[in-house]
Amino acid sequence: MQRKLLIILCLMGSVFFAFAQKKKKSNPTNNTTTAADTTKVDYKELGAPMPPLKMRMISGTKVSGNVMTSKDLGQKNYVLVMMYNPTCGHCQEETVLLKKNIHLFNKTSIVLMSDSLMKEYVDFFENTTRVSEIPSIKVGLDYAGFINRTFIYKALPQINVYSPDRKLVKIFTGDVPIDSLKPYIE
Repeated sequence: MQRKLLIILCLMGSVFFAFAQKKKKSNPTNNTTTAADTTKVDYKELGAPMPPLKMRMISGTKVSGNVMTSKDLGQKNYVLVMMYNPTCGHCQEETVLLKKNIHLFNKTSIVLMSDSLMKEYVDFFENTTRVSEIPSIKVGLDYAGFINRTFIYKALPQINVYSPDRKLVKIFTGDVPIDSLKPYIE
């Protein structure tokens, strides 16, 4: 009987020791973080820098060979990046609203971006919104993972607002009235 009790105690001690070691490794106050851990950026957090942008531009109903990057946005004040699905009714309505109020966006860059997997629906979106009638609205397909880094999976469309120094200052999801965007329009 004593032998069984000793074996059980040894097993329990081993389990306790293993659990304590695992807890020590996962303790957030443990100061063994690597350089890679400290350089990871959460692009969904306010104040985060704008992640790299690489879009295949859409002209009319075709995806052109032109590629737009973050550098192509120029030195305008704010940048509005709207992530959309070409078949989403709310996304189409928001695009039409932006078109109707384009005169307000003199110094603001507007970028509409869809996932590259949505390529076959681009012509439907263009036929529905006629967004190519407004050359100052840049429309394209994401090829740099911008959407995966910044989309918060609440509702579409999602509009990320970046300050002149390209820091995230606001995230809008769903239908966004122009009045809500006015503080970021110059």
